[in-house]
Amino acid sequence: MILNNGRRYCMAQDTAGKGTAAVKVTTDCGEIIGLQRQGYQEFRGIPYAEPPIGVGRFKPPAPLLPLDEPLQAARFGDAAPQDKIPLFGINHTSEDCLYLNIWTPACDQRQRPVMVWIHGGGYLTGSSSQIIYHGHKLAMSGDVVVVSVNYRLGALGFLYLNQLLEDHHGVSANNGLLDQIEALRWVQRNIAAFGGNPDAVTLFGESAGAMSIAALLACPAATGLFQRAILQSGGADQVQSPAAATELAARFLEYAGVRPDQAEQLWQLPVDQILSAQRRLTRHWFDRGPYSQPVMQTGMTLVPVVDGELLPQTPLAALQGGRARDCPIMVGCTRDEWKLFVNLPSGEGVFTSSQIQDLEKSDLIKLLETTLPGMGERAANLYEKVVQRQGDGVDLAAIYSAYESDRMFRIPSLRIAEAQSEHSDRIYMFQFNWDQGGFGACHASDIPLVFGCTEHPAGQFLCGADPGAGKLSDRVQNCWIAFARSGDPSTDEVGKWPAFDDESRQVMCFDRQSGVQTDPFADSAELWEGVL
Repeated sequence: MILNNGRRYCMAQDTAGKGTAAVKVTTDCGEIIGLQRQGYQEFRGIPYAEPPIGVGRFKPPAPLLPLDEPLQAARFGDAAPQDKIPLFGINHTSEDCLYLNIWTPACDQRQRPVMVWIHGGGYLTGSSSQIIYHGHKLAMSGDVVVVSVNYRLGALGFLYLNQLLEDHHGVSANNGLLDQIEALRWVQRNIAAFGGNPDAVTLFGESAGAMSIAALLACPAATGLFQRAILQSGGADQVQSPAAATELAARFLEYAGVRPDQAEQLWQLPVDQILSAQRRLTRHWFDRGPYSQPVMQTGMTLVPVVDGELLPQTPLAALQGGRARDCPIMVGCTRDEWKLFVNLPSGEGVFTSSQIQDLEKSDLIKLLETTLPGMGERAANLYEKVVQRQGDGVDLAAIYSAYESDRMFRIPSLRIAEAQSEHSDRIYMFQFNWDQGGFGACHASDIPLVFGCTEHPAGQFLCGADPGAGKLSDRVQNCWIAFARSGDPSTDEVGKWPAFDDESRQVMCFDRQSGVQTDPFADSAELWEGVL
């Protein structure tokens, strides 16, 4: 590890070759020295705020102080503390995690569009340094500047202590969102030095990254920090009320062995103890249904809170009210989102394919009742027909996967498009149907296509080895880049991409042959009316 202005930088993740030329940029906090690659320039591990450590734990990010000396931006900063998932390849974590990375064709005065990536991971895991998120191919393909951002996760980013601790402790809600906003402020101040245009910033993210973007669309504090948004596999309903979040925070204190009247102990807790307590929180339930029918949610419980300040209302309500009417938006999902989770080792609240196969249909109905009370039998029968029409093998695992794909991702994505279309004719919907990977058109299978890493082992894990994936990736990248440039994703390859509206309900479906389809959600959307 090396030190700069008291910051820690990981050397183990460095893949820079010896003798790589350096490139220097001056920012408002000092000089940054990056790497000159073949065809692009790369800056790794740039701090955008002071480390949220010590007294800064559970508090808003503090603005970055001037650097003591030039920053060698050749190594990624640490990821936020999290449980290790071998598939992610994240080895180095710490509370000193507020870093961003930049890939640019050149640090000149070209004023290129800027694309800021917010990673997913259920608000519990992930890092901007994951190889599947490296932005050099996107930067070179589209002559754009790509930025990826770390933010605080889990309890350190989203534990709602405001109603349990006295004001003098200075804790804040939604620290993970505050981190993202601070990173966007840094981009506004400095991205021109990297060849970017601060007035042409597009946010894009997947899963919890897309959910974060939905929240940022509803945050007055984020107004003007970005102009366009692309939400991949993330809805606008994964938030909690202060009451539910306070109950979870009380459980966290109990699990961590901290009494509310001894709150100062929170600042002495070892990170492992924090992770252990937040792990137990994933076993709890909360109601995320915005309508009359309760929709119980478990597993992903540390999420943004509608605190009335940073987040005045739910993101979905904000969109329905026209809060983002001036922001062009792309939103969509993969066709078979849940096939990733049903085929991986079980996590909290997740049933694997083998576990489902041990059940009878009556057991599956009971399982669906836990997340959709009073509607389990109707849901099971409906999704049995959906799977039959899709031509997949009709088994309980396929039925469960189709149900969860809609509940967690496809229907919430549709709700964003429906809400935004009431106020804007610049809302574009997509669905990824490419299913050549081991788990079909599963969650995250869109990421290698967007970042152009279909030939990397991580990309092939999700997209398969079919050479058509590379061709599709070019097509997808061109659409994303066109949107970042103009707010319209139409290209010569896919043709005119019509805006989504509630009558035509046209969706761009990406596959070996890509094109617009009318209402691919029609088979199941009716079940969720008034529910999600």
